[in-house]
Amino acid sequence: MEARHRSGTSGWLIRPRALLALAVASVGLVGAIAVTGQGDVAVASEHRPVFDDDFGAGRGTGLDPSKWLLDGDARNGVQDGQGRLVVDRLVSTRKAFAEPYGHAEARIKVRRAGGPWRAFGVVDKYGRVLRGDVETLDENADPTSGREFHTYAIDWSPTAVVWSVDGKAALKLTPAESGLPIALVLNLATDGRRPARMVVDFVKVTAGRKPMPLPTTPAPSEPAPPSSEPTTAPPTTVPPTTAPPTTAPSTSKPPTKKPAAAWKTYTDYKAGDLVTYKGVTYKVKEAHTALPGWEPSALPNLFAKV
Repeated sequence: MEARHRSGTSGWLIRPRALLALAVASVGLVGAIAVTGQGDVAVASEHRPVFDDDFGAGRGTGLDPSKWLLDGDARNGVQDGQGRLVVDRLVSTRKAFAEPYGHAEARIKVRRAGGPWRAFGVVDKYGRVLRGDVETLDENADPTSGREFHTYAIDWSPTAVVWSVDGKAALKLTPAESGLPIALVLNLATDGRRPARMVVDFVKVTAGRKPMPLPTTPAPSEPAPPSSEPTTAPPTTVPPTTAPPTTAPSTSKPPTKKPAAAWKTYTDYKAGDLVTYKGVTYKVKEAHTALPGWEPSALPNLFAKV
């Protein structure tokens, strides 16, 4: 799959050659990826582990067939006996994660072209590439040399899929159809110049029905309510020697402004909320749920400096 990203928000474009390779790979995925039924997924209020593979089997051992679908023979994906998978063909998880919120992470070494989805991608429950609008968040947050391992992460919600590399948000996809169950792909079928192999240290996924729970920190203390009115009239004060104002001053107190709280991931924000990030205060421009990589300094369309 070869995508071209223009600055700003754009549609996901696929070259004909890449589309052919992707179609061949998707045929094998369609029959193997099934949506997780309600009997397999307990309704939960927080994230929990739903998938994990650290490739700890002996040297020469193939992939666990209950977890993975390999587009090729067993020899195209083997474990090296040192906790790593060496693969030279496209590999997909058999399980389609049906929870609306999730976090997937993999440590990968591969030489490739730009685009984190070329190493760690997503498909829908039928093995098809997700359609939608793609926005490059940081073109410099995506090393491609293949000389070192990098940690790839995919965070999804019903309305967005965000890729990050080594903790830096790189790419955001707004799916054309929201809330689709997704499966993961270790992607080596990106274009005609695919790399010779990929080395993977681990893949793990957590997911749930709600955003990841926030740390339990005490809320900022609210100002004490004013004391009740006295039952007797207050004493009369001596008027000043200067002429009194022509209008009586207002006795009502100005509304107390709620202090800005530190920005946090997986928090629901509404327009007008104030948050702080790295010593700077920002005002929320649009209601949204914060995901990893959506720091106020990186998304001026959602936050404005105060």
